[in-house]
Amino acid sequence: MLSTYIKKILLLILISIITFFFWETGLENIYEKALIGITNPVLKVIKKDTRIDLEKIDTKNTFQFRVYTRVQGRMGNYPQETGGLMEPFVIILSWQLFLFFALNYKAALKLLAINTITFILIQVIFLIFLTGYYNSSFQQFLFDMMLDNFYIVALILVIKDDLLYHVFKKRKNT
Repeated sequence: MLSTYIKKILLLILISIITFFFWETGLENIYEKALIGITNPVLKVIKKDTRIDLEKIDTKNTFQFRVYTRVQGRMGNYPQETGGLMEPFVIILSWQLFLFFALNYKAALKLLAINTITFILIQVIFLIFLTGYYNSSFQQFLFDMMLDNFYIVALILVIKDDLLYHVFKKRKNT
């Protein structure tokens, strides 16, 4: 366990930089594919003629979601940028890796499972709302409401962990 604030903060910053580097060099694409791999089987049960694919949009390895679904009774498709949805996972991943240094292994592993499952579940729900964007004003409202709030969700999970496990609690020197 790390003993000082400065060491903890520096380690968290270092882990965040390393995580972001790996994110930019291909981890994001792996996560996008995994998220689609989780979402599409759920969609198959809910909406038989709906799916989400990942498509490359330029030579810089930038991707976007492409939603295939019925829009006003006819098959159609439309794009959705991935950035605002994917990037907050860097916060979750960096924090979870940091917890392995700040807490005991069992607690860090428990929080890894809880936080990643929670965050992925929220993102899958978001993608399901995306498939109904042009068919339901309620789903459009929920989608628009959630679109820019994944950073807030990530921050809430970090704050929750700090409140429950006192990761940055001041410790008395003995």
